[in-house]
Amino acid sequence: MILEKKRLAVRWYSICLIILATVALAYLAISNGQAIQYMTWTYDTAGIYPDLFESIRGAADLHPYEGKSIYPPLTYLILWIFSKMVPGDYSAGFAFGEASVTPNGVLVGTMFFLVSTGVVCAMAANKLSLKGIDVVLYSVAFVSSPAYVFMLERGNIVILSLLFLMLFVFNYNSENTVIRNLALLSLAIATGLKLYPVFFGLLLLNKKHKEDAVKAIVYGVALFILPFAGTGGIQNIAKMLQNITDISADTINNAKGFGYGFKVNISNICQAFGEKMKVQSSTTDWIAGVLMLILLCMVIFVVFISRQEWEKAYALCMVLTLIPTFSWIYNEIYLLIPITLLLYERPELKKNTVLPLILMMLIMGEFPYISLFNSLEGYHKISLSTMLGNASMWVLMIYLVAENFGKLKMWSKTKEGM
Repeated sequence: MILEKKRLAVRWYSICLIILATVALAYLAISNGQAIQYMTWTYDTAGIYPDLFESIRGAADLHPYEGKSIYPPLTYLILWIFSKMVPGDYSAGFAFGEASVTPNGVLVGTMFFLVSTGVVCAMAANKLSLKGIDVVLYSVAFVSSPAYVFMLERGNIVILSLLFLMLFVFNYNSENTVIRNLALLSLAIATGLKLYPVFFGLLLLNKKHKEDAVKAIVYGVALFILPFAGTGGIQNIAKMLQNITDISADTINNAKGFGYGFKVNISNICQAFGEKMKVQSSTTDWIAGVLMLILLCMVIFVVFISRQEWEKAYALCMVLTLIPTFSWIYNEIYLLIPITLLLYERPELKKNTVLPLILMMLIMGEFPYISLFNSLEGYHKISLSTMLGNASMWVLMIYLVAENFGKLKMWSKTKEGM
């Protein structure tokens, strides 16, 4: 009976997201395709799956940091294998874009994302014990989200980081020693691919996971430092950090004219509102800094107070999506983890489940591609999905803080009564 109720919650969530995606597609047709520019990157780009092939170019000679590469070296060691599958002179300017549109390039890139996505959806379905049509619905709901669509169009390897992060979150509490160690190794790999999943290590900061925390640190440091030996040497740590700083500055200052579209981080949204309301940039930066500090305090409170895994995972996802200055909407795919845990831990459609699910749908749902703040400079405008997603993430975070604060007061009263 519990399984049926769990399927009902998943089906309700999945069908609602699919309906939203259908409406968005209908709007594309009504607009004669013009609205597609609010769905995908339409600024200057190169080839198919550009983020993937740009990283493959950096991996081709195993000296990525001589250019502007920003990922940890483990990423380039993995993508070095893919660079051997596609013909092309990666050292020549934007040749990686030309290589991506060859039959081999299209095949390699498509297989990379098909396999990665298939494994991610299979892990989520397995966690929820889904079968048949429910697996299909839940998977379609995920791949029709604006986060996934933009990730796929850009060809960003965040899907690979999500895969390993899911392995960690779903298994770090396992009683099986082998599985638990594989989970810790998965966290190290996810961090070695994208850096910021390191914050999920906060889940190990308790007495129960004291030894696991030490192992995770050892695995993490090893998979971060050792791969530098194969990518030009450990001195490239400074170069990598400099590249990250440079791209962050370009993103904050909108130096490349990209605009505010597709970026969900706090700084971006504050800047957009600030420019729209003609507020001085120094004031906007101050407000963004205060909001980041408030968010971090909220995250720490929920992670260490909540007793529900989905709430902890959601709070940590807020660090991954709202804090980095170059956080694009594809980072929202990390929310597949707390969504799956929510449906696992709260299978019945009660009040404490429905409200979080509705907010999750506002974050992950496709909405008609209407642009906001059209008068602002920059090629890409903020879409309805981006703005609703950002606002809903904040509302759900505030809801979790209020919910756990109420529980904390209740626990305190219970102890006083004893």
